[in-house]
Amino acid sequence: MTTKETTPVVWDGREGEIDASMFDAWDEAAEEAAIQHAARVMDVRYIIVEGRTFAGRFPDGTIVKAPLSISVDDLDALTAEHDNPVDQVKALLERIGDADGAKALGVQNLTSVVIYANRFFDVFQRVAQASMGKSSGS
Repeated sequence: MTTKETTPVVWDGREGEIDASMFDAWDEAAEEAAIQHAARVMDVRYIIVEGRTFAGRFPDGTIVKAPLSISVDDLDALTAEHDNPVDQVKALLERIGDADGAKALGVQNLTSVVIYANRFFDVFQRVAQASMGKSSGS
């Protein structure tokens, strides 16, 4: 007598069921579609307010603001204490006294926080380049 072997699926149930046969159908096209969907779901939209503030809206509607005017001392402290952009943005918010903003970043999903941090520093760099007369398109 043959016994059918079953593979246990460990899943937290918050996002639906996984059928083990999905793995057999998985290919590069399915992966790319899933990545594009995840990117849309976790995207952080942003605006620049009055030329001084970067404001990002997370997928759950939370808005976190960060100043685009950072002192040399602030930048030195952030880069000396932290290696990655996520920790640097959190430390910046704490340094300017925005503990609520830093706490809000702490509870967001990591992918969205990475997007927020990278976009913040990209905008910061582009503003600095524009201030020096360099176009962001060059």
